[in-house]
Amino acid sequence: MIRPALLLCLTLLAGCGPANDGLALQSDYLERLQRSLDAANTPAFDSRSASQYRLPARRERISEIPELRISLLDLVIDARRCPHLQQLISQRNSSLGKQLMPSQRLGYEGDLLRAIDDCLPHLQNDSSLKATLQRLASDKRQQLQAVFWNALNGSQEFEHYLRFADQALPVDTQEDSAALNALQRLASIGATLPEQLPPSASELEPLFFALYASEQGGQLITSLASLRHTLNAGSELLEQRLQNRPLCPLGQATPRGRILQNIFVKFYAGGLQPYLAQVDQRGQQWQAALLQLQRIDGIPTATREHLQRLAGEQDSLWQEFRAATARHVKAWQTLLNSCGLAPGQAGWNNAENGAEP
Repeated sequence: MIRPALLLCLTLLAGCGPANDGLALQSDYLERLQRSLDAANTPAFDSRSASQYRLPARRERISEIPELRISLLDLVIDARRCPHLQQLISQRNSSLGKQLMPSQRLGYEGDLLRAIDDCLPHLQNDSSLKATLQRLASDKRQQLQAVFWNALNGSQEFEHYLRFADQALPVDTQEDSAALNALQRLASIGATLPEQLPPSASELEPLFFALYASEQGGQLITSLASLRHTLNAGSELLEQRLQNRPLCPLGQATPRGRILQNIFVKFYAGGLQPYLAQVDQRGQQWQAALLQLQRIDGIPTATREHLQRLAGEQDSLWQEFRAATARHVKAWQTLLNSCGLAPGQAGWNNAENGAEP
């Protein structure tokens, strides 16, 4: 649905995007943690690891839908009172109509079914055309869910939004609510089929455009994967230090403990944690929309499995990110508590006096 000139414009704009400071923030935090703990270097996040969240091939996500058509000659003879239906069928039989993109076909099928519903009252009850149109409408309604999934799976807009990116979400970037709203709206449309007909192409096109115009879908996937790596690596450093060599053997603050407290205050609570909150807030809306999509009837197996890997309620990238976040908070709490330096303890009041490594 995206036109070539528009594709070029969006590509050029994407190349001039903000610096990749989301990954830089995580790298800096992990390096400081390593130095303060005298730990060996932890392997940096490799963005290529996010390739495991690549969409399955389009051929695995597209369904074959039989063509159901009616002769235009019958309509010219018997349906002179249904000019809109005549027009739609004529358009579909034209050279351009035969090349409708999957997302355009979804809007067309909604328009066609509305035109049939409007036409039927004008036909005689014993009309053979009325029976034909009723049968056609019934069959096409049964196909709507497959048409919907082909509209998503066959569109470069949907693929673009769910494709992992080289960059993570930038720090303090403005939320792209248009793309999330579009994803939620498309999920709502699919969830009400076939009882409610899909909207016209003129209403669908801005939704697909919003998905393509946004870089934040792919950046969010990369942010979740990179933060999962950073948080688990940081937790491993903190946990190993407590197991191998206690930071504060007597349970009282030591110079090294003060340094770690300063890292916590300045670079976790003051740096990484706000970024985590930003990613988590956007991720909740993103996950809710993908879960809604996943529950729509007729979803191809490859698509359902991919959405499960990304945002499922178990064993998904989203759940692994949430688990890594909780693990890291617990690791910090345990370490600071062991030195009497956690929030609420006496040593917390001197948190700003630690030295930075």
